[in-house]
Amino acid sequence: MKELYQNIAPLTRRSFLAGSTLLLGASALEGLDVHMLPVKNTAFPRGKARNLLAKQCSPEALKASLLPIEKYKPYPRIGDAGWANLAPERRAAMVAEGERNLNHTYEALSATLILSYVRVGNRSNYERGRTANLAALQALTYAECVEDKGRFLDDIVNGLWCICEQSFWGVPAHLYIQKAGLGLPDPKDPIVDLFAAQTAAELATVVYLLGDRLDKISPFITERVYLEAERRILKPLLVQNFMWMGLPNSKRRDDLPWDATPAGEVQPVNNWDAWICWSWLTTALLLDRDAARRTAAVQKSMICLDNFINTYPDDGGCEEGCSYWNRAPGSMLDALDLLGSATNNRVNIWHEPLLRRMGEFIVETRIATNLFLNSGDAHSKQELDRDLLFRYGKHVNSSMMLALATGDMPKKYTPRTLPAVFGEAALRAEPAGTSPLLKDVWLPETALMAARIETNRAKGPYLACIASDNGKSHSHNDTGSFWIYLDGEPVIIDLGAEAYQKQSFDEHRYELPSTQSTYHNLPTIGTVQQGVGSAFRATDLHYVADSTMASMEMNLAEAYPAEAGLREWKRSVGLDRTKGQISIKDRFALRSKASDITWSLMTCREVKVEDGKLRFAPRAEDHSGEVTLDYDSTMLTAEVETMKLTNSGLVGTWGPVVYRVLLKTRRPMTDGESRLMFRPVTA
Repeated sequence: MKELYQNIAPLTRRSFLAGSTLLLGASALEGLDVHMLPVKNTAFPRGKARNLLAKQCSPEALKASLLPIEKYKPYPRIGDAGWANLAPERRAAMVAEGERNLNHTYEALSATLILSYVRVGNRSNYERGRTANLAALQALTYAECVEDKGRFLDDIVNGLWCICEQSFWGVPAHLYIQKAGLGLPDPKDPIVDLFAAQTAAELATVVYLLGDRLDKISPFITERVYLEAERRILKPLLVQNFMWMGLPNSKRRDDLPWDATPAGEVQPVNNWDAWICWSWLTTALLLDRDAARRTAAVQKSMICLDNFINTYPDDGGCEEGCSYWNRAPGSMLDALDLLGSATNNRVNIWHEPLLRRMGEFIVETRIATNLFLNSGDAHSKQELDRDLLFRYGKHVNSSMMLALATGDMPKKYTPRTLPAVFGEAALRAEPAGTSPLLKDVWLPETALMAARIETNRAKGPYLACIASDNGKSHSHNDTGSFWIYLDGEPVIIDLGAEAYQKQSFDEHRYELPSTQSTYHNLPTIGTVQQGVGSAFRATDLHYVADSTMASMEMNLAEAYPAEAGLREWKRSVGLDRTKGQISIKDRFALRSKASDITWSLMTCREVKVEDGKLRFAPRAEDHSGEVTLDYDSTMLTAEVETMKLTNSGLVGTWGPVVYRVLLKTRRPMTDGESRLMFRPVTA
């Protein structure tokens, strides 16, 4: 029989099922089939079949080391000293937050609210109510654990009961996973998305923390949570494969424009894998009294986590962008921590160099303050999760991550998860570092470069460029696009992610301006933009950096479809550290004359057009100065469009308007060269 993982002897389908049979018995294994992976596993097209967990811990070693549920106590429960030992200000804050949620009215999440997604594309109204329910339940639970007087218990019970009564624990936008597709959830077809798993984990945590306090009110509270978690999460995850697992025989999602995976092959995985595995492990380890099923859940989740880690290139780059770091490597951290604590650290792969590189990606993409490189569906502004950075940095011994975790620590930092709550004292005891700003960043497989004048100083110009392909998870058509910042403030920008709507993940995704190459810092050939999917890519990358300069060259010809008529489009982006200026050079050759070629430049600054020069004025809130752009006015004309923003995600980042500079050729051309030179205006 073929191995579950090619060339990895310890973890095979045979050993998985044989080991499970010893615990479950044949009858209990009815329907349990994790399936075999194909020889060519397309779940990780950019990574490698490393299978780090499979190599490090066999199913036999896992079964021998996994703590039974009655002995597994990863966090203090109500009445334990751990809650009394929290800092007085944290205890007071938790009680105050619980008091604000006393008599909370839990939203029932009606059928028409669910249907509003398929009817009008709105996902925020449902998700807002669901999030409020879980936030109130968590706040009340923490307050009760601190106070232990029963004052919050009735509201907690109301929350547990209300959530158990709901037909679906996920969100309407993800009902495409069920056989019936979008609409109302089919109770006969329980599917596990990000948020169904998260809900189960939240409820399992409440039951774990409060235990007999709930049983004194009624033993049926805990039993109801157990029953619902079992039928919605624990059983479905073992008896079927979902597309986020990177395993075969799952229902395909065929409407993702960036995914060109052939029928019959496994679709690539992304942050869902790690995030759901964290929730799955939380639910199984804390709640599942069926020892055999609990062990099988841990085994299968390790297979899925291996698939997630396999997706990463050796340089550790997160193709989904920095906004997903918390819920990609960050969720992997939480899942691996659970595996370690549940096995007396028998499951431990933190020594692997890849994990350190995955963690340090968040440092490498930091521009300044709370601003990060935002390719694809990422946001420029991002609040740091200090706990994740700290715990991850400790695991991989990364001074950069620890410095980012502790540097400029906000006074009102509030831990949200249990690891963060009980890790706060260690985080605050860590010597404060200087939040790092790297002078040079080069991730050759992720095809991302960044450069500034000097280390740990935002002062001066900053340049970054991505030169990958347009088939990444959450991809925009942005191959070859670049960012320019001055003194840590934006000049040439990437719009980044809109607040998600139905169109964000359907066949009309690339009708959204923010996803199109013409709304990135890229050329348009006549009316032809870059293509969608991994076939459209930059080639021939060359990167060099030293004390005086940093530059990257690429060929963008393959990023455009054939109708663009490109023979070659050599783009070179460079920072001259000596002169403090940035150049963008494009040398191109076409098969026939293009009626016109237009260079787009996106900016959040007002732009004044002069002959051969553009002036980018600082915004009212900026501390940096003006930036000029020199261009060849004998070749190009210049105009500026005002783009009014209405999407809340974009408005929250950039305000109500941004600007698009259009530099257009004056005559038809078959070849030529353009050079754009950006210079800060010094006083």
